[in-house]
Amino acid sequence: MKTCIIVGGGVCGLTASILLSEHFDRVVLVEQSESVGGLLGSVCDEQGNYYDQGTHIPVTTGIAEVDNILFDIPDINDNWHRFKKLETGNFFVDSWDLETQTIDARKLEEAQYHKGIGEFLSLSNDCSEMNIEDYLKQTLGPTFYKHLAKPVLEKLYGKDIDKDRLSRDTSINYFGANRIKAFDESLTRVLKQHLEIDKKLGFHTSAEYEQQLEAAGVETPTYYYPKVGGAQNWIDALTTKAINVGVEIIYKTQITKITAHEHTIKAVELHDGSRIECDLVFWSAPPVFALKAGGLQVASYKPTFRTAYILHATFDQTLLNSRSHYLWNWDPSSDIFRITLYDNLRKGLSHSVSAEVLRDKKEQAYTLSQGVEDLKRMQLVASDAKLVSGFVQQINNTFPVPTFEFNDATHMNYKTLTGAYCNILVSGRFSGRCWLLHDVLKLAYQDISAYCRCE
Repeated sequence: MKTCIIVGGGVCGLTASILLSEHFDRVVLVEQSESVGGLLGSVCDEQGNYYDQGTHIPVTTGIAEVDNILFDIPDINDNWHRFKKLETGNFFVDSWDLETQTIDARKLEEAQYHKGIGEFLSLSNDCSEMNIEDYLKQTLGPTFYKHLAKPVLEKLYGKDIDKDRLSRDTSINYFGANRIKAFDESLTRVLKQHLEIDKKLGFHTSAEYEQQLEAAGVETPTYYYPKVGGAQNWIDALTTKAINVGVEIIYKTQITKITAHEHTIKAVELHDGSRIECDLVFWSAPPVFALKAGGLQVASYKPTFRTAYILHATFDQTLLNSRSHYLWNWDPSSDIFRITLYDNLRKGLSHSVSAEVLRDKKEQAYTLSQGVEDLKRMQLVASDAKLVSGFVQQINNTFPVPTFEFNDATHMNYKTLTGAYCNILVSGRFSGRCWLLHDVLKLAYQDISAYCRCE
């Protein structure tokens, strides 16, 4: 009997378990918590209002076999909303731009803006700097770095972090602070024809970006969100699908020992001492735990993690923004960096939001009253709106600070683990190879397909 062990029950692990069930007689998914889904689950307040643990809107990957697993859900056409695009925007200098998440440099004081534009246009060569601070100074220019990008870095990674220790290849690219919005639309189109300026100058509207993708023949994804509840519905559907194809799920345990012979994993031992012989291990949890279980060397660097405080709140009035699905806050006046607007994702239900804040352990916890005050100051919630229910969810050590040491250790641990065993596939964000979920899923599919072809 051919057996596969899946470690980690997030969306990646669940999807992999279903894919691998076609190639193995027995598939066992091992999850250390009491439920699967990871951070893509939902939480509920005392009034029965559902919130997600962050902005988690399921999206297609473009791979038919994977998307069939993810979205072949009973009654999805009736019970889920379908979006061809997600509406976003950003808050900066006390005002909203609902066309793009890119910071608008034109909101700066006139003297700062003109000084920044001069620097910005003079820096038109490829930049080889590897730390994010010097890279942004030599692409955006010192003025735009100081007033636009630096506050975002501090909001995400902390004010005390030495920014020259942050790798340029970080999630900052996902958050969008490596580009600015400037000039007018017609001049922007002209300037973006220059390769290096195109890298750092954003379109004025998301529609222009979408037109560029269409012209390049890039297929745009489709987004789904349940009309009732939250992302937990997606997790529940994937869990049911995994169980229906025979996947065994073991909760509240972890791999404590890996037994191998000649670079091949022969068996794993669980926390309770039970042993499972196996032919393949798909590891979507942090590789450091596999290294320890196998008695292998672990990179000695101890990463710095930030704690997430997620404000979940429901109000007695409709939100003032009836357009956007999620928003970014780049204004340093508030620690909030991202907001999910459930009014616009699941029409006709409670007036709810989730707002995310990152802080260090030593900092004071973010409170519900702070969050409500911030949302009203940003004019997302009416000044006279009353809080019906809500709470602040604290998730410790959830957001690693991407220093060079962290990136090097992540790469080293991945290389050590995959080099030690010929029958282990290491996936997920913890592999250090990609950041976004749909990229993680695509890479996992490629790894599984390549392995199964060789078997």
